[in-house]
Amino acid sequence: MAANARILRHLGHGTGVIAILFLLAPGISADCVRDSYGEVYCGGGHCQYDREGNVWCSRYFLGGVERTRDGRVLCGKGQCAKDARGQIYCSSVPAGAVLRDSSGRVRCYGRCEPATAAHCENTRADSGG
Repeated sequence: MAANARILRHLGHGTGVIAILFLLAPGISADCVRDSYGEVYCGGGHCQYDREGNVWCSRYFLGGVERTRDGRVLCGKGQCAKDARGQIYCSSVPAGAVLRDSSGRVRCYGRCEPATAAHCENTRADSGG
């Protein structure tokens, strides 16, 4: 029996969600980045430095982050990409995929929305024992 068929069969038994999580686990990750002072910042999604060396992360799980031409950082709910004019668009779906097509337009899972600073966070990581 194929793995997908086994997963679907287990969905009826309540173990399907756990099976799907185990299948996705190797690719699931948030991001943590160390700044120039050695402080660690983590976010729900990917992280990026701005022009001043500050770390900004998407506040959404597997959310995207891109730097503008002038060095600011903008974030999205899903992955982000720049179009041919340098405008940044992100998937409106958390962890949603994007692709820049051959004409330079950004195509998004769900719909495309502009990246914003409001979707970013700058959270220092807690240190454990």
